[in-house]
Amino acid sequence: MAMPRRVWFGATLGALAAGAPAAVLASGLRAGATFEIYQDNRKEYRWRLKAANGQVIATSGQGYKSKADCRHGIEIIQREAATAKVEEVPEKE
Repeated sequence: MAMPRRVWFGATLGALAAGAPAAVLASGLRAGATFEIYQDNRKEYRWRLKAANGQVIATSGQGYKSKADCRHGIEIIQREAATAKVEEVPEKE
């Protein structure tokens, strides 16, 4: 059963969409996760967060016109994720 995608500050948490357990996400984040900034085909800047094992666990979900805006998006995620609450969405019958 795949969990619904969660969009947060323009970020798509891909690992959650793939049903990865929270423990896997947390262990990957603590063990050397890396934000990568890159340009897409439209020459917009995007970021992706990779766990220590190289798996992409989150993406920006949108393109930014400037690298500075992209970096700001990363800073927001870094700051807000530490205190974000977890909510479960009830299944539809």
